[in-house]
Amino acid sequence: MDRRVPAAVRREIGRTVEAGLHVPFASDLWAASTWQAQFRKGKDAPYGRRTVGSYIQRPPFELFDLEGDPAEAVNLAADPAHGTRLESMKQRLKAVQKETGDPWVMKWNYE
Repeated sequence: MDRRVPAAVRREIGRTVEAGLHVPFASDLWAASTWQAQFRKGKDAPYGRRTVGSYIQRPPFELFDLEGDPAEAVNLAADPAHGTRLESMKQRLKAVQKETGDPWVMKWNYE
């Protein structure tokens, strides 16, 4: 999760730069024996409170309740009950990207 993204009270939104592709890893994490052991078990193997697959292949947006889910294990972005909040936070994210000159703001034009 990109920590440049502003967090609302109790919520955090993240945007995956290239959803569906593997998230880049620090080489020390990738080489760690604990990660490699789980990775060899396949995408459904547990890794903390997630699965290996959900850790390395993220959806386009992630929305977490930081108070109720500090481990960020339950993505609320696809839950219709959080649709209004997600859209509001997308607009905030886009505004901050423009304000800070984030080059990834261009993704809003073609996605």
